[in-house]
Amino acid sequence: MALKNIVHIVNNVDKVNFGVWNAAIFGSQYLQNKYAISSFLWICTVGNEESINKINVPSKFLGQEMKSSEALVVLIKQSSFDIDSTLIVTHGCWGMPTKLGLHLKRLGFKWIYSPHGMLEPWSLKQKWLKKWIYFNLFERKWLGKADCIRAVSRREAGNLKKLFSSAINVIENGVEVAPLEDKSTDEELYLFMARLHQKKGILPLAQAWDKMMQGVHGKKLIIAGPDEGELIKIRPYLKGNVEYIGPVYGDEKINLLKRAHYYILPSYSEGFPTSVVEAMSYGLIPIISEGCNFETVFNENLGYKVEPSLDSIKSVLKELKDKKFDKGLSFRNWQFVSNCNSEASIAEKLFKLYVDIVGSK
Repeated sequence: MALKNIVHIVNNVDKVNFGVWNAAIFGSQYLQNKYAISSFLWICTVGNEESINKINVPSKFLGQEMKSSEALVVLIKQSSFDIDSTLIVTHGCWGMPTKLGLHLKRLGFKWIYSPHGMLEPWSLKQKWLKKWIYFNLFERKWLGKADCIRAVSRREAGNLKKLFSSAINVIENGVEVAPLEDKSTDEELYLFMARLHQKKGILPLAQAWDKMMQGVHGKKLIIAGPDEGELIKIRPYLKGNVEYIGPVYGDEKINLLKRAHYYILPSYSEGFPTSVVEAMSYGLIPIISEGCNFETVFNENLGYKVEPSLDSIKSVLKELKDKKFDKGLSFRNWQFVSNCNSEASIAEKLFKLYVDIVGSK
């Protein structure tokens, strides 16, 4: 029987979880338009309706809140999903999505699991004892039942192969690509747009900027994103040509990307940072770490490599200090994303994977 429905299950749609649930629904409209495949986003913890409206989750993707397998069975029956034509995709770990994916697998549905970098070595080291116990008692066994695990980078796939014997398929995240607009170079904007979390490397970035770029004419660092404990640490560096503007969404975010020239993410660990691809689609030149798991940037000479350390970031900023913005490199970044990470490109890869899994015995 042909694939008709895809059910994506995420833990929540909080703003800080934007990367996960946004990646979950990416390509759904394309699959609907071209292949008549309907997609649904089921949320384990919905919260209140006002919070959902603020983050603009498309209403057509919203399912009801699910806090137990019993609630899930009720929802399945109400939806009248046929087992042979419906695929289950769960996103993230350490929560209800994995439990619900396993339950649906036991009911006969095919199940794809996507950890979104949550099982990367650096992430596993954080609160390691608690994770080690839970992973070895539960998560590893449950995920071993999945029909396929989707990695979002080759490096993540390599790390997952050390943990599981399940089939692992690599499909990167994608973005919608708009026409490239010319950027004014009167003032070069360096943009950090991510959660202000330790693993994102925001503190060594702020320190390196203070040492190398503070007061340099025509250069400015904009820090955007919700605070998760690092704002108090970087406050001494929020002066001169450094500005923290808080989280940005919608048109405010798009306008910022159109104006910015460089995108900096000296992260310790990522699954695959959609924010970097999105920035490149607006012609920003990436300055990222190996922890971002986006080796193509380095292999294709599309940007600059840093590590989440003061000296490494200083070295790259020193190189760029007297360097004019390279519009040719900016265009190559836009062109790369248009060819490799556009909605059509990624959705077609997802379609092939989904059809193969549903059709397999």
